[in-house]
Amino acid sequence: MPFDAVFDATNIPPQQGGGKHPVGNKFPFEITNTLVKSTKDGKGGIFEVELTSQFGSIKSNYNLWNESDTARKIAQQELSALCHATGRFQIDFKNDGAALRGGRGLMDIGFQKGQEPSAEKPEGGYVELKKVYDVNGNEPAKAGGAAPANGAWGGQQSAPQQQQPQPQPTQWQPQPNGAAPSVQSGWNGSNQPPANPSNAAQQGGGWQQGSQPTNPPWKA
Repeated sequence: MPFDAVFDATNIPPQQGGGKHPVGNKFPFEITNTLVKSTKDGKGGIFEVELTSQFGSIKSNYNLWNESDTARKIAQQELSALCHATGRFQIDFKNDGAALRGGRGLMDIGFQKGQEPSAEKPEGGYVELKKVYDVNGNEPAKAGGAAPANGAWGGQQSAPQQQQPQPQPTQWQPQPNGAAPSVQSGWNGSNQPPANPSNAAQQGGGWQQGSQPTNPPWKA
């Protein structure tokens, strides 16, 4: 994929595979920042996406400019899943993928492999984004169409039919004595979603819209 390419999620089937965020399923999220940056060795680049819920933020890295064909393919499929979930399909890396910012959906967060809770570390270690869904809780490949680009966390969607209940948002409940957090349904007994977790983050480094770059996105 050229460094100045426009990512088109309609041509790639969605598929999904650190930070610190409570573990659980179906957290409503908003994409609060996106950034194209170099890898530590300077040989490639990644597309970094920050997803924020009412409980915290987590960054997911997509290795779109990796030397490994397999790594690039996985990254493209996972990014396609995020695009399908949020209904935002055209991602221009010249402006750090700003089109994704403000996109909303639901996400599953789990422990990274080898970071699960143990006797030595009962709270567990690093977590990662495991899966994303559209605002109605549909998996990207099964949504039957794009989710609305300005999807809401609640209140704007029609009531689900009784025979097809929709997933409810989850809530982290802190536990005493350092126990791992538990996730429960509901928003403190209210049907109202949380306030917008944050304003869209300031645009980070990388190419700026309207510029004429001659270097890869992370070397502008």
